[in-house]
Amino acid sequence: MKNLINLAAALLIAIGSVGTALAAGSSSTTETNTYSSDATTQAFRDGEAAVEALNWQQAIIHFQQAVDLDPGDADAFNMLAYSQRQSGDLTSAFANYEKALTIDPDHEQAREYLGDAYLQAGDLDGAMKQLETLDSICWLGCQAYDDLESAIAAYQADNG
Repeated sequence: MKNLINLAAALLIAIGSVGTALAAGSSSTTETNTYSSDATTQAFRDGEAAVEALNWQQAIIHFQQAVDLDPGDADAFNMLAYSQRQSGDLTSAFANYEKALTIDPDHEQAREYLGDAYLQAGDLDGAMKQLETLDSICWLGCQAYDDLESAIAAYQADNG
């Protein structure tokens, strides 16, 4: 009986550790991450502030600075692409989403935003591929999957 209790306690600790690890791996535009230097962190924060203000050109400048300072930062490439997409520059956005996903193929937010970019370009198949990839990445479900699924449903409703 004591071994069963110890096994149950170990299982609960393991489950809690997995949940913490999964939460730590998620991305959002509002969380602050640790980057390779104070300058990179400041550039990223300035980019986030520009996104909050819907100032896409300033966001692009700041996130470009962040990726120049840390070319291995998938979050910065993702937010650079997001800002470019919001400004209407889909060509640059697609290129930078691909850079983010080369660095981190399981970057949930980059997958979601790339799907949104495909919808903006009228490419439903491209968006569906990102949704399928998110389905395999988010085996416990995730906000990025839910958001892209909703965007695809709205796109289909609007475009017959």
